[in-house]
Amino acid sequence: MQGSLATSMFSRVLFPPPEERTEIEELNLRRSLRYSLRPDQRILEDQDLVIFDFETTGLDYERDRIIEFAALRVRGGEIVGEHWSLCSSPVILSEQIQKLTGITPEMIEGKPDFQEELPSFLSFIENSVLVAHNADFDIGFLKSACNRMGLDFEWPCICTLKLARELLPDLERKNLDTLAEHYGLTFEARHRSIGDAKVTLAVLNQMIENEGSTLRTWKDFQPFKSQ
Repeated sequence: MQGSLATSMFSRVLFPPPEERTEIEELNLRRSLRYSLRPDQRILEDQDLVIFDFETTGLDYERDRIIEFAALRVRGGEIVGEHWSLCSSPVILSEQIQKLTGITPEMIEGKPDFQEELPSFLSFIENSVLVAHNADFDIGFLKSACNRMGLDFEWPCICTLKLARELLPDLERKNLDTLAEHYGLTFEARHRSIGDAKVTLAVLNQMIENEGSTLRTWKDFQPFKSQ
């Protein structure tokens, strides 16, 4: 796990060299992972985006766990990297979750859990702006996973649900199914992380090309960021 972060900005935060550990750090006080943007920084032209999605065992950030994640790194509107995995979970998958996601206990048996995948996920999102649909949900699970490693996580993240509420007020519903239908998009696999992430990217592109064509800088996106 350490090797995968050898050249990452996160390596010194997650795995500080022994000679750099202070007495306070040895007492396991909280560390921080933060990334910030200038208000005038252009998001779509100059900044990599990472569109991501989690499938989970439920809605509780503390009790439930991530059982699948997908992340698409986008530069200039094009996908330049993908990161995906199923994850094991100490929380039993309910029949409802299995029916919703199509993920069964057999599919995740023997897989690493998300805590083991977290360093590689953090490395993948380095120097990017996160994007998710109903982002508060996904960010909540990501922050909870970071908290378990003693990390406070603060990262710029755009919510396409909040964008849709502002840019498409006449659309009765703003979930991914409705937005996909509105823009004539199809899912690779609904309620699977990679399929939802790809549709979220397509929805984002459509909203920016049409209703949100004036949105350019990080300041413009402030009303639509995850809390």
